[in-house]
Amino acid sequence: MSAELETLDQLLGGDLPLRVVRNLYADEEGFRQGVLGLLSSGDVCLLMSDQTPVPRWRWAELFGADEVMHELGNMKLRLTPQGTRRIA
Repeated sequence: MSAELETLDQLLGGDLPLRVVRNLYADEEGFRQGVLGLLSSGDVCLLMSDQTPVPRWRWAELFGADEVMHELGNMKLRLTPQGTRRIA
């Protein structure tokens, strides 16, 4: 199973902090590309720790550099209905 599908599968149990999701990927580059792909396809949404959605325009800034690696404890992923259908 790919790390992206494993991410979706794990999210069936509820929201996960990015620091937990990071462990599903072999390296940081795979993590950044995989999560950005899931976000871009609409399978997951990125939330701040206070449940506020991270705006789409900020994704490239976060995932294009190492900034997301410094924010792992402050953000989490949530499965969208589309993501649920993809994994079910």
